[in-house]
Amino acid sequence: MISTNALELRAAARLLVKDVTVRINHGDRIGFVGRNGAGKSTLAKVLAGETMPAGGVVNRTGKIGYLPQDPRTGEDQGTVIDRILSVRDLDQITKRMRAVEEEMSTSEGAALEKAMERYTRVEHEFSSAGGYAASAEAEAIASSLGVPNNLFDQDLSALSGGQRRRIELARILFSGAETLLLDEPTNHLDADSIIWLREYLSKYSGGLVIISHDVNLIETVVNKVFYIDGNRNVIDVYNMGWKQYLLQREQDEHRRKRERANAEKKAEILQKQGEKMRAKASK
Repeated sequence: MISTNALELRAAARLLVKDVTVRINHGDRIGFVGRNGAGKSTLAKVLAGETMPAGGVVNRTGKIGYLPQDPRTGEDQGTVIDRILSVRDLDQITKRMRAVEEEMSTSEGAALEKAMERYTRVEHEFSSAGGYAASAEAEAIASSLGVPNNLFDQDLSALSGGQRRRIELARILFSGAETLLLDEPTNHLDADSIIWLREYLSKYSGGLVIISHDVNLIETVVNKVFYIDGNRNVIDVYNMGWKQYLLQREQDEHRRKRERANAEKKAEILQKQGEKMRAKASK
């Protein structure tokens, strides 16, 4: 869960939003929307703890998975599958297993027996951590996001930006995080992967925040909308799905337009009255 109190965000000296108090609970699937430059990515980064707000407080409980816009995130060392497994600390165990396997292949006699005993202990540790099932889950998620099996043992440094982004997304979905913050998660995904991701996220039971230009993803997944209004420097919270939000926001915009027109009309009347009073007083 994530909550904010009197949050203020700025881009350099420019105010984005102020006095924002919101909560992201389990079961919330929230779409962050607003014009380009309104502060959607900045807000996600602050909620994830990647950067500090200009003011206010952010409280976080539970594990958080954050996918930034930058496609090349994380370390460049190690293999694809190790990178994904590392989010549950399984990569180190698998490395020890491989080292003992290599030792067994070159040992004989008593040395081989000792290596086999070590392998039994490490394998038990791996199994206790959900090893084989977890590894299969990681590979299944990665494959569903368009990462082919022949890349699993490739070095991360040899991959393209698009491939790295898919791997980072797979890692976050595999993490078991209670809250996911996903900034443009469909970037670099093919059509089949996007369909799979839609279905996966629509069933996600934790807290979820999505920033995306993919309207089909937002419409299918979200049950709440946070509209970041760059003109008013506020976040309007809509506790409803996408289609209902579009109707409600249109009504809200019309209402605010009428209110502005009425306020301007009253100000004009008051100004004219003041001018008349000043004119009389000068005679």
